[in-house]
Amino acid sequence: MKSRQRRLKAIELSLTPKQVVVVWLRNAMQAGTFEQGARHVPPYRGTVANAVLHSVRESMKGQPEPLVERAILQAHREADLLYLLVVDTNIAVLEGWEYRRREYVLLLGWLNAEMQGHPTKLGIQMLPLAVLNFIKLVIILDTAVGQVVSEHLDGQPVLFRDCEVKLQEQLQMAETLSKHFNLLAGALHLTGIDLAELRNSLQSATDRQVSAWVNDARVKMLSLLGTWEETHAALDHAFAFLEPKSGEGNVGENSRP
Repeated sequence: MKSRQRRLKAIELSLTPKQVVVVWLRNAMQAGTFEQGARHVPPYRGTVANAVLHSVRESMKGQPEPLVERAILQAHREADLLYLLVVDTNIAVLEGWEYRRREYVLLLGWLNAEMQGHPTKLGIQMLPLAVLNFIKLVIILDTAVGQVVSEHLDGQPVLFRDCEVKLQEQLQMAETLSKHFNLLAGALHLTGIDLAELRNSLQSATDRQVSAWVNDARVKMLSLLGTWEETHAALDHAFAFLEPKSGEGNVGENSRP
């Protein structure tokens, strides 16, 4: 047993910053929900930082201390940004669920009223926009989560089990709304919603959502591990990035769902 523990310790001391975060995430997800993980003692952010420190020191034994310290800071920054990205992604799903569940009830009631009564001019004009905006936000959220997994975590799932459940609930809401809307659209000779086609059209918005999460994580990381100048430069970049560009739809893809 001691031999196995020594081997595991040796592996831990040879991990890259990204691998440290992936190992932490895999272990933290086994602990349960995101809330349980977020309230872990000691805080996971410090656990990740300590693992990075030990890994860098082990790999740079015998090197000049100033060089080691610079390497530790760089590795700490990389790991902390990724850790914060994981946290922000889970929070985005939880917050999205809070917003979407209220909107869903209202939109479903609106759709049912239009289907059972006489459709109004206002309903015909505004309802498609409201339903489409809801569905777009859910699709962007879902696709952005997958993109974080593939682009930043080497395929390691990012959502804690309760967050995954809430994401699936939002997807089910979007599917139900699209089915109800398409029934109404058929009766009123309106264009229906094709979820697969819509998903394919939202890649640019998804890229911007992931970039917004990364920018937000970078600002938080630099506020702890960067200089004043670096932090404010990152803030300026984040604010400039979030400014709407001409010709873009107003589906809210540049803000957290």
